[in-house]
Amino acid sequence: MRHLPAALLTTLLLCCLPLGATEPLDGVRSPCDGVILPLDTGAGPFQAPGLVFSPQPDTTQPEPAARLHPGVQLGRRAGMTLAARGVIPTVVLVPDPASYAEAIAGWTPSTIYPVLIDDGSWKTREDIARFVRSFKPESVVRWQFDPATSASAPPTEMRPRRAIRGARALAESALARAWGLEAQTPDDEPLHHRLVAHWLDNSLAPPGLIVADERDPAWTAALALAAARAQPILWTTLPKLSVDSSISPAQAEAVCAQIEQFATQSRLPWRALGDAIDAVTIAAALPGRIETQPKEFIATTDRIGRHPDAGRWAWAGQIFGSEPRAAYRAMCSIFLRIESAWLFDGYDSTQPWVQWDCTRAAEYLKKADIFTMLDDEPNNRLRDWKLRAERPIHADLILINSSGNRAWFDLAGSRARAGDIPLLDVPAAMHIVHSWSAVSPGRPATVAGRWLEHGVFAYIGSVHEPYLQAFVPTPIFAQRLLGGMAFGAAGRGDSSKVWRITVLADPLYAYRPVSPRQEIDLPLEGTISLEEELKEAAGAGRYAEMFAALSLLGRDSATARLFGAMLRDAPQSLDAGVAEAALFALFRTGTDEAFLHAYTVLPEDLAGDLHAVDALWFVGRRAVRERSDYHEAALTLMAAHIREVQKEAD
Repeated sequence: MRHLPAALLTTLLLCCLPLGATEPLDGVRSPCDGVILPLDTGAGPFQAPGLVFSPQPDTTQPEPAARLHPGVQLGRRAGMTLAARGVIPTVVLVPDPASYAEAIAGWTPSTIYPVLIDDGSWKTREDIARFVRSFKPESVVRWQFDPATSASAPPTEMRPRRAIRGARALAESALARAWGLEAQTPDDEPLHHRLVAHWLDNSLAPPGLIVADERDPAWTAALALAAARAQPILWTTLPKLSVDSSISPAQAEAVCAQIEQFATQSRLPWRALGDAIDAVTIAAALPGRIETQPKEFIATTDRIGRHPDAGRWAWAGQIFGSEPRAAYRAMCSIFLRIESAWLFDGYDSTQPWVQWDCTRAAEYLKKADIFTMLDDEPNNRLRDWKLRAERPIHADLILINSSGNRAWFDLAGSRARAGDIPLLDVPAAMHIVHSWSAVSPGRPATVAGRWLEHGVFAYIGSVHEPYLQAFVPTPIFAQRLLGGMAFGAAGRGDSSKVWRITVLADPLYAYRPVSPRQEIDLPLEGTISLEEELKEAAGAGRYAEMFAALSLLGRDSATARLFGAMLRDAPQSLDAGVAEAALFALFRTGTDEAFLHAYTVLPEDLAGDLHAVDALWFVGRRAVRERSDYHEAALTLMAAHIREVQKEAD
């Protein structure tokens, strides 16, 4: 068995002493129906049964290392791994998963850069544009792997719910090369053993491990997170690949046993918090719920990372989605920082709701120089929400308190639907105090599903009715995050039974300093600048290509200006392709009349997609409220696009 270097061992074995108790929670209610549950509080301040919510200590006065919460140790370890690697400020767009793997193979132990898959769809283009607006690169380039340079040319056809053939081989080859190792050969010991030995030789202890199924398209997230954070991958066959369904306790125990066996084989300490392996990332559509008895569920991500007695040895999270979408979520976690926030508090200021007070959370964020938008009493009604949601939300962090169910949420007594969830200007991490929101996160008709569809890349919510006390109070969550605690740890109580809060995220995502940007050339030959692509399209009058390039470059205002000029000077150029390429830039810039023009000629699949229909309703409501010259046109389009899941409300 290999031994950790002494200096590294000292860091990893820092003990974790209890942190101070938080304010008492004076009652236990359900974020679903407001029911107060009777509790025997016993002597002293009330803490929810089995739950402790310790705030992050005041970081203005440095704590001795031994007092750091293990979740803070974990977040800082993960952050240090990234901070030690410079970032090339170029976003690389690739057309297929094989090119994606080869681009990541170009990473080195000292340098990384974002890689996203552009499959040509408008949804992928929106994800990329959202990432670009947040990351603010110096350039965006296209690159494609040349199969002639490789002994094999794996097929690259993508499917929404299944990985391309040969995904594991692609990932393992790329992962080895990203860390300076030769690609795997049949005579080598398993790759994860080689990688762990290599990392330890370089005083780098993996903070977690990743679980992937080579049939599942989220292998793209597994590769990125393993290559960025130095984590071994357990490749296994999971019992189901349907995130919206459930598994049995026996199936869950079998998955946990595989993970623990792999952790043991890694030759790293893993059995307690504060040792080496403190995180598990499920990069697959493993069902998010475990059915413990008929119609009773707990969160899969809360069972994984625990011993049979429920003692936690790691915090777990999950990333799922198509190959482009899973890559997007992983790249957001690796490269993006929290610089802005939006908080909406749908609760009143009575007990116990006030203990989840977003105003207090906002104060902590503002002190950290995070630009913060706050909607709280008296501006926390449905009308306040709708006014805010009419424009895209520019917030890296979103904290919401509401009550409701999987498809609707109540704000200060008024009901909103999933279709009232705003579109996002930049990717966001999110914590929502709300029952049932993540029952079916793969379905856009639900609360979690709509947020994820609109660009959230990290989400903490509930898979069943957890009751209010199961959620970390919003001010404490903000404190924890600002203190550097890993996202997967910040959203869970320090001591609890396996329960119903899930983490749909890389659990190692954390608030951290900026990684240094490096002015060096990409290690990829044959890249094509998106700027050159834009110039060529503009010179040839190819409007659809021009608007698509502008969107990917984050230049919405230019799209709005040029679209207006096109309508004036060459209205015959407006066709389905042009409308699709420009639509969301027109929405983001508030160019409402042009947006409606574009909507009338959209291809059928986009015009009926909930993402576009939501944007239409936001524009339409504004047009009707302001009695604009085009409000009748807006009403006509809205009437033709009633959302079935909220038919009565529309």
